[in-house]
Amino acid sequence: MNRKLLLICITLYTPLFCLSQKTYEYFGGLVLNDSTRITYKLSVEENNGEVKGYSITDLGGLYETKSSVFGEYDEEKKELSFREVQTLYTKTPLEDDYDFCYVNTTIKNFSLKKTQKFKAKFIGLFSDNSECIHGELFLSQSEKIEARMGKVKKKIDKMKRVPDSIKQKFQPLKLMDSLNMNILRKNQTLSVFSKKDKVKLLIYDGGKEDGDKISITCNGEILKKSYEATNKKEVILLNLTDYKTALSIRAENEGEMSPNTVVVELIDGNSNIRALSNLKGGEETRIEIFKN
Repeated sequence: MNRKLLLICITLYTPLFCLSQKTYEYFGGLVLNDSTRITYKLSVEENNGEVKGYSITDLGGLYETKSSVFGEYDEEKKELSFREVQTLYTKTPLEDDYDFCYVNTTIKNFSLKKTQKFKAKFIGLFSDNSECIHGELFLSQSEKIEARMGKVKKKIDKMKRVPDSIKQKFQPLKLMDSLNMNILRKNQTLSVFSKKDKVKLLIYDGGKEDGDKISITCNGEILKKSYEATNKKEVILLNLTDYKTALSIRAENEGEMSPNTVVVELIDGNSNIRALSNLKGGEETRIEIFKN
C-alpha cells in the first residue's frame, strides 16, 4: 500500500474509531439491609459525561430482572452516579399492583478506565420515589473476574487428582457466556415491557443444528406448529394490540442433543432481549409482553 493510499484510509476510518464507545461491564452483588445477597451485573457506556446501559439483578436466578440504567460520570471529581429507570424484563411473578424497586447510587473515587473493583451504598426507590430497600453494592470488572478464573483453571489443570471430566467442565469463557445468557426454563414466565405497537420475534438455532422443534402460540393462536429451528432466523411480526400479549413456547422434542435449545429474540427498536430455551420434550415456557 503506497503512502497516498494509506493516508486516504487513515482519513476515512479515523472518525469511526473516534466515534466507537467502550462498554464497561461489572459483576458482583447487592447486600440488602436484611443481609440478603443478590447477584448483580452492570453494563454501561459513557459519552461526554452521560452514562447509559443496563443492569441485571439476580443474574441467572429465578427472579432475574433487567433494567435500563441512566447516570452521570465526572472524570475530574472521579464520581459515578447511576440509577435504574425502567424494567426491560423480569422473571419475578407479577401481581396486579406490582411496582419495581430501582437501585440508585453514587460511587466516589471511581474511574471508568482504571477502577477494577468497588463498593458503595445504595438505596432502592419505587416509581413514586418512596424508599423500598437499602444496602451495599459490590462490583468487579468482568475482565478481572475472567483473569482470576483463568488462573484457577491453570491450577486445576495441573492437579493430577482432578478427573479430566471436571477439568473440561471448568471453562471460564463458557461460564461467563452462561451468565450472559437469558435462559427460558419450564413453567417460567418472562415478563417483557415495551412502548411499541409492534415487535419482532426471531427464532433460530444459535449453535449446531440438531433438529430441535418448538410450537409457539400467541394469545392462544398457533403461530408455529412443530417448527424445526435452523441457523436461519425466522422472523415473526407481533402486533401488540392488547395491554398484555402472551406467548407460549413448547418443546416438541429434544433433537439430537438434549435439552431443546432454541434462541428466541424480541426486538422493539429500543431494546433487544435474547433468550435461550432449556426444555425437555413436552415442557413449556411463557413470555408475556406488556405495553408501557
